[in-house]
Amino acid sequence: MTASDGYKLVPPRISKNIDTRTTTIAEVLRDAGYATAHYGKWHLNSGGPGQHGYDNDDGNNGNEYAYRFTDPNPADIFGMARRTAAFMQQSKRAGKPFFIQMSWHALHAPDNALKKTKAKYQAKGGFRNSKGLGIAAITEDLDTGVGMVMAAVDRLGLSDNTYIIYMSDNGGGGGKRDTLNGGKGSVREGGIRSPLIVRGPGVAANSWCHTRVVGFDLFPTFCEWANVSARKLPVNLEGGSVASLLANDGQGVVQRPRDGLVFHFPHYQSQDGPHSALILGDLKLMKFYEDDRLALFDLSQDIQERNDLSRNRPGETEKLHGLLKDYLADVGAKFPVVNPQYDPSKAPPKVQRGRGGNKPREKKPRDPRRNRPRPAS
Repeated sequence: MTASDGYKLVPPRISKNIDTRTTTIAEVLRDAGYATAHYGKWHLNSGGPGQHGYDNDDGNNGNEYAYRFTDPNPADIFGMARRTAAFMQQSKRAGKPFFIQMSWHALHAPDNALKKTKAKYQAKGGFRNSKGLGIAAITEDLDTGVGMVMAAVDRLGLSDNTYIIYMSDNGGGGGKRDTLNGGKGSVREGGIRSPLIVRGPGVAANSWCHTRVVGFDLFPTFCEWANVSARKLPVNLEGGSVASLLANDGQGVVQRPRDGLVFHFPHYQSQDGPHSALILGDLKLMKFYEDDRLALFDLSQDIQERNDLSRNRPGETEKLHGLLKDYLADVGAKFPVVNPQYDPSKAPPKVQRGRGGNKPREKKPRDPRRNRPRPAS
């Protein structure tokens, strides 16, 4: 996004390249003796997974990858599951522990769901359009793919020493009265609360944990499970291990280098514009960069973030604001800047509310590969 787009601020440039100096979890685990694999969406360029610690991978793929695969292998769901099963079997035969990251991206291509699954949901009815039907169908197809992986773990006799972690990269809120506020591109609860399901040794079936965790907690967690020495971890590693939570029926705390969890989104993909948030205990501070406005919410009482407490609790608001500013400065966060071409008399592109949150309306070009023959999986 540039100044000519007409927004009040110009967001920092998005770089989809992982720095070659960055130490990945795959590199750390491979050095610890693990076989490593990455299947599905990479979306980080810089040579693909094979250049960043993965022994086996699908290449430097982005969102377009999902469109290439149709029935009987929608969005490569079942192909990824089969490759994962084969890699686990190969690793077992070699006597090596393994780490496999599966970046499924089925929901990018809902039209590619199995015909029989779409027919099932067509018969159920109740969908406003074909996209909604496709989303329901390919979600079930994805569930089938996850089941294939879990069945392979059991079939290979690996259940007693293998953790399976299923998570989403963002929430699916919609801001309706009975749902969480915000969605994709928002750091409100509807955008940052997402599923995290773990199966593995020591994890009690049907147990729940209400302690807040975040994606970057997984790096130190995997290292603890793999008995990687703290001396071998990257400098300034974010997050803290959640292993103790899983071993103690969800009880305990996560020890991180800093207090609070920070979410920083200096871009336009929701009606809030560029904004950040810090959560400490039950309090959540939000900062909106278009007008430098602050908002404070008590998530224990107001999970939908509708009651701004910042004026009534100025001391706590300033404390959390200080923590947020310190954190962002420490990590070298990038911020939007004032748009010198901004004209308040001219409205910028309208923001469209959708399943994934509120984002500027844009017409995406059709991927020419969608109608090509399906490659072998």
